[in-house]
Amino acid sequence: MTRTALVAGGGIGGLATAAALAQRGWDVTVYERQSELRAAGSGIYIWENGLRVLEAIGAYEEVAEGAFFGTHFEQRDHRNAIIESSPIAADKRLLTVLRSRLLHALKSACERAGVKVVTHAEVIGATARGELLLAGGKTVRADLVVGVDGVWSRVRQSLGLELLHEQTREGALREVIPARPGDFDPQDQGKYIECWNGTRRFLITPVNETQIYLALTCMQDDEAVDLARNRHLWIASFPEWAHLIERAGAASSWGVYSITRSRAWSAGHAAIVGDAAHAQPPNLGQGGGMAMQNGLALAVALEQAKDARDIPAALEAWEKAERPLIEHCQRWSILYGEVTYLPDDVRSRVIRSAMGDDWVAGQVFMAANSSPTGTTASQGRRTPASLEEIR
Repeated sequence: MTRTALVAGGGIGGLATAAALAQRGWDVTVYERQSELRAAGSGIYIWENGLRVLEAIGAYEEVAEGAFFGTHFEQRDHRNAIIESSPIAADKRLLTVLRSRLLHALKSACERAGVKVVTHAEVIGATARGELLLAGGKTVRADLVVGVDGVWSRVRQSLGLELLHEQTREGALREVIPARPGDFDPQDQGKYIECWNGTRRFLITPVNETQIYLALTCMQDDEAVDLARNRHLWIASFPEWAHLIERAGAASSWGVYSITRSRAWSAGHAAIVGDAAHAQPPNLGQGGGMAMQNGLALAVALEQAKDARDIPAALEAWEKAERPLIEHCQRWSILYGEVTYLPDDVRSRVIRSAMGDDWVAGQVFMAANSSPTGTTASQGRRTPASLEEIR
């Protein structure tokens, strides 16, 4: 008998999870509250681990076509002097792309696998029996429900899984601007560049040949949050990039960062994935990667469930296997953000010293360099904890 799954949330993590389940024979329906599947935000970083997941679910080619593969990730100080410039190894790929393109590729993978999508469907809760509760009083039921409904997850809350949801003092203005000839000096071609000045950061990320993704990060109470009125503040902090800052502001979206922690990732026949379970600041560029990686791992773990009665144990085995790496990534993403509060010269010394240390670099890039469960590089790994061990 075909097993059924309901996924709350048609974002990056939700579609990756839905595709992975459907490719393994599940009858999957995605419930999305918006009128259509569309991406929030502007650009996104996808490191090696995320690219392996996209390859595994058949979405890589569409994402990679025309996307930007950088050669270096570079950090600069308040004088625009290089703090640290790290080459990106060929076997540790980093791709940047429009979020909308990534979402479309995942949507295509879902369509090929037979996933159904229901829009205008607001999920207001879930039960451990495998039910999704919809606005308007309707309830739908399946063998499995998965909440991939973001930092304010109603699935997480209704299942009683939430330990923590806090918003940080820091947030970002994000926008994609058109690229122009001469935007980058010859020595800056092919780089991702992160500039620091006080508690402000300016991240410059090409996403294709014609567009550049900008992220302007500051504290919530900084006047620079109002880019339209206080553009001069950003230009004063990063004068070398005034030509890019002048182009921003028409469609900038502001958002503070969230951190979520959960006492467990599942209850009975219900699970949570992505920001619903483990949101982190974007400092390591792994929010989307961790969501896709964990969604694929969930689908792999459920292959061990012989029938619906085995699903709760399979979900526990999945969490036991995947949680250590994801929580490690979350901790180091939070820690990375702490250098924001250091004086400029101290920050430069800390970053240079830390990233020059092999052990620290290994911690920072542990998730990026991992072999996600269900990908070619991890064949045979599957879920380390068997259902018998969980029982």
